[in-house]
Amino acid sequence: MNVFNFIKKNRKFLAAILLTVVFILIGKFVSTIDFVTLKMYLREMPAMIGAVILASALAYISSTFAWWICLGKETKKTSYMELFAIKHMGEMLTIFNPTGIIAGDGLKAAYIFQKGIDKKEGLSSILLSRALLILSGIFLLVISTAYIAIDKIGHDQVSAYIPAGVMVIGLIAVLLSVLGLHPNLYLGKIVEKLKLKKGFSFITDKSAASAYEVNRLLSHFFRYKRGRFAAAFLLSAAQWLLGALEFYIVLHMLGIPVAFADAVAIEMGVIFFKTIGAVVPGQIGIEEYGNKVMLDTIGVTGNEIWLVVTLMRRARQLFWLGMAGIFALVVSKKIRNKMV
Repeated sequence: MNVFNFIKKNRKFLAAILLTVVFILIGKFVSTIDFVTLKMYLREMPAMIGAVILASALAYISSTFAWWICLGKETKKTSYMELFAIKHMGEMLTIFNPTGIIAGDGLKAAYIFQKGIDKKEGLSSILLSRALLILSGIFLLVISTAYIAIDKIGHDQVSAYIPAGVMVIGLIAVLLSVLGLHPNLYLGKIVEKLKLKKGFSFITDKSAASAYEVNRLLSHFFRYKRGRFAAAFLLSAAQWLLGALEFYIVLHMLGIPVAFADAVAIEMGVIFFKTIGAVVPGQIGIEEYGNKVMLDTIGVTGNEIWLVVTLMRRARQLFWLGMAGIFALVVSKKIRNKMV
C-alpha cells in the first residue's frame, strides 16, 4: 500500500490524530496567556472586526472579478453580484466540506448552469480561475519565503538551511509555471505518465484528464489572451494580499509595528498550513497553529496577540459563513421564480 492510498483510507483517523496534537499545542499556548494584557487587547476588537471584514470583502470582490474575466462572453447571462454570491457560497463549502475544492467548485458549476451559462465555458472558467489562484499563491509563497530567508539569515542555527529551502520552493514554482503554461501540455503528459507508475494509483483517469484540461486552458489563455490573463492573475494575487491586510490591520491596531511584507509572509505561511491540514473541515486547530508559527517566525511571540489575531480571523469567517447562507436563500429563490 502506498502512502497516498494509506492517507486516503485512514483519512478520518489521521485527521483525529492531527487535531489531537494541534489542540494539545494550542492548549499549551493558551495556558501561558496574560489575561490582563488580553483584556486590554480585546477592547480594540469591535473596531478590528469591522476593518477585517472590509479587507476580506475586498478580497472576495477581487477574486470574483478574476472569475468574471475567465468567464468571457458568458458574463452576459449573469450579473457580477450573482457571480459574487455563487463564488462565495462555493468557497465557503470548500472550507467546511471534507471533499474541499471538488464540492465547492461543483456547487459553483451547478448554479451557473442554472443561469443558462454554457457548460463547457462555465467549467473552463471555474478550472481556469482556480488554477490562476493557485499559481498566484505559489508566486507569493516564493516571494514570502525569500523575504523570511533574507530576514532570518544569521539570526539562528537553522539559517543555513533557509536559502536552500527558498531555492527548492522557487524551482518548484518555476517548474509548475512552465509546465502549466507550455503549449505542449507537459503538465498533463507528466500526470499521465505518473498514473502508469507503481505507487501512483491514486491518480485516476479523471484526474489525468483534469490535468490536461487545466494545462490546455492555462496555455491557451496565456498565449492568446495575455491582457486578460495578466488582469486575472493580478486580481487573484490581490485576494492573497488583501488576506494579508487582515493580519496587518489587527497587528497595527494592537500596537505591533510590522511591515506589510511580514503580513504577506504570515498569510502565505498560514495558507500552507491550511493546505496540509485540508483533511480537517474548516482547518479547525490547523489554522490556529499556523497563525502561531508564522507570528513567531516574524518575531511576534506574545500569546495574547496570537489569540486576538485568531479570534479576529475566525470571527470574519463566521460572518461570511452567515452571508453564504443568506446568498444561498436569495439565489435559490431567484432560480425557482425564474423556473415558474
